[in-house]
Amino acid sequence: MSKIVVITDSTAYIPEDITKELNIKVIPLHVIWGDKVYRDGVDLKVEEFYPMLKDSKTLPTTSQPSPQEFIDIYKPILDNGDNIISIHISSGISGTINSANQAKEILGSKNIEIFDSMSSGMALGYITILTARAVKDGKSFEECIKIAQQGIKNIDVYFAIDTLEYLHRGGRIGGASALLGSALDLKPILYFDKEGKLDSYEKVRTKKKAIRRIIEIAQEKIGERRPIHFGIIQAESHEDAMYVQSELEKIYSPEEIAEIMEVGLSPVLGTHTGPGLISISFLAGM
Repeated sequence: MSKIVVITDSTAYIPEDITKELNIKVIPLHVIWGDKVYRDGVDLKVEEFYPMLKDSKTLPTTSQPSPQEFIDIYKPILDNGDNIISIHISSGISGTINSANQAKEILGSKNIEIFDSMSSGMALGYITILTARAVKDGKSFEECIKIAQQGIKNIDVYFAIDTLEYLHRGGRIGGASALLGSALDLKPILYFDKEGKLDSYEKVRTKKKAIRRIIEIAQEKIGERRPIHFGIIQAESHEDAMYVQSELEKIYSPEEIAEIMEVGLSPVLGTHTGPGLISISFLAGM
């Protein structure tokens, strides 16, 4: 009998014990720093990355896995007669989905379903986890595909950025905006728009207000949907993450929260945001 293998990428930040438990395969994106290429989360860990970033005069760049890297992970699974559900970072900010689709075309297989999460972080992570749990529960390929599709419709993520410096250095905003933002201590709150691109949701004075605001936004967006799977992502902001978790646990009862996880922001997205980020991801109503 054919099995189903769920694949995601390193920007999902799924804790390693869960990837092992659910047999989720993770393909790393790349961080390019000078003449070195690191595999996100493999050759370059979160705890190593941010001290290096602070000390570096040059900003690293990032790139998606190649089609060949996808072929290398897909082919043994297909050769075993199994099906694949491959769920990845938004095509609005990465070419990862394009590489996956090229690999599928080269392999000429109908047993690969590729999903653009239109998001990243633990929003992507929870789509992947719920799909993999459905696989473990013995759901069919078609049923698992429907769960992935439903998950994409029920996720959201909001980022509070500590500084505009890295967005400016990476060409995401202009110099005048960065200078003005720094002078006014403006903290942009970012989100994924309908095209899966990172955009500014609003700007808030001071980091404390930004953190309180992303909690409020999460409440507004979740509405009456239950249960809720929360992901708190931080980049050298563990205390802020603990505060966010405690606030969410005051707002929602244990019966309403299916699970809540705190994870570190991986080097690929950290390249563009820098340290100090705090984010709330959620999947609600499933």
